[in-house]
Amino acid sequence: MSLSKETQGLLQDNIEKMTKMFITAEETTVTDFHITVNGDNGELDIKDDDDRNLARVHIKEWEGIHDEKVFEKELRSVLGKVHENGVFDNMNIAKPYSFVLNDDEGQDIVDLLIVDDDTIMLSEDLLEGFDEEMNEFLRQLLEE
Repeated sequence: MSLSKETQGLLQDNIEKMTKMFITAEETTVTDFHITVNGDNGELDIKDDDDRNLARVHIKEWEGIHDEKVFEKELRSVLGKVHENGVFDNMNIAKPYSFVLNDDEGQDIVDLLIVDDDTIMLSEDLLEGFDEEMNEFLRQLLEE
């Protein structure tokens, strides 16, 4: 299930508005932005480390959806676009910091995006099958 272009734009706009809170003279020490999606009503909340609400977006297409993989895929895509557009470059936040998908109880599920000058978040597609390839490589190495 993919979000419509309109909904992706709405989500992107809200993330960009949120970043304006962190364009300050002093460096902020936020380490994570926590994103929680309520599958019952489609509400998406972004909070900081101190549990302060920074953004709230209603995603009509996510009403009744309880599949965290759907949220993860779409949020990675939108955050990637915002990052590529350089929006996070203007934020005065100590790096690294990350955007994390949380469950309903506030527990971390997965890092969606890590922002750091020296770190690149690899997509799961790139790492798919890596375990099997590494195991096969080690097996062959030990046989020799």
